Amino acid sequence: MATQNVYSSTQPPRKRRKRVKMLARITSYDINLQYDMRHKQQSRQARGSTEGLYSAPIHEESYDVMEGEVLMAIDQSRAYRDGQLHCFSFANCLGDNLPSALQLALQSNRPAEAAAAKKIAKFMIMDRLSYVGIAVTGYDSKKNSYQDMTQGFVGTVAGLNTIINTGKSEIRPGDWVTVSLPDNFKWDADPFNRHKKAEGLPLDKLLFATEPYTPSKAAAKATAIINAFVAVNRAVRDALTDSVTPSALKPIRDNLGDDVATICARPGGLEAIMAIDHQAKRLIIGKALSYGRQGEPFDIVLGNTPGI
Repeated sequence: MATQNVYSSTQPPRKRRKRVKMLARITSYDINLQYDMRHKQQSRQARGSTEGLYSAPIHEESYDVMEGEVLMAIDQSRAYRDGQLHCFSFANCLGDNLPSALQLALQSNRPAEAAAAKKIAKFMIMDRLSYVGIAVTGYDSKKNSYQDMTQGFVGTVAGLNTIINTGKSEIRPGDWVTVSLPDNFKWDADPFNRHKKAEGLPLDKLLFATEPYTPSKAAAKATAIINAFVAVNRAVRDALTDSVTPSALKPIRDNLGDDVATICARPGGLEAIMAIDHQAKRLIIGKALSYGRQGEPFDIVLGNTPGI
């Protein structure tokens, strides 16, 4: 007697959310990296734990690097001046350098103003980050001796790999995959995004999200940024001075009230629209080869981009 299939064709059984080994690494291009200990210390002891927009970790192991995680570098890593690339894999405590007026708008009781401030805040945070690669070996952040720091760990920048879908969208074969910030701030519901965790990860560790990139979203994102500047209050716009505002947003800030076509015709307007799309393009990590839902592994060819 034939058994009836209890799963629909569109929703197959969910894979185990375990940490998987790489599919193959024959074509990989590996580099030696160093851990950004400065960023960890600032997240633990400085303003990051109190003024950051993302929840601070509870356990020490949340600062560790584990294999298969997305590695990012912040502009402060230039302070090392040792010629090495310093990176990390946790997204906790980011956003501590934003203007206080913008942080107050994020917690506004008006949903439209809070949503607009969230778009501007995420853009400003991502403007300071750079994609580095995917971790091949782990790193224990508690080992801060000179020998351990100089030895570092291994990351891969190209080749066939298997990673976890840490974003809120499904990854399908053929999608270009880009990196973004976690969806929820520390005052939102589920601030640690526990439903996107793979097995073996601390529940209080936030990972950078993987999302599909489509060029059709470029104009929509630019329009959303323009509408966000219009929706926030005057105090936020006054706080976004030239020293803190990304260069891509300055023409939009200076030409409020105009539509996208008018801003493009202004000096620097077209560059601003292209720079908004460039932020997503420069964080493209590769092309997906298999399907993956939230928290599931999927195969990817790292290093390919549709052009920058």
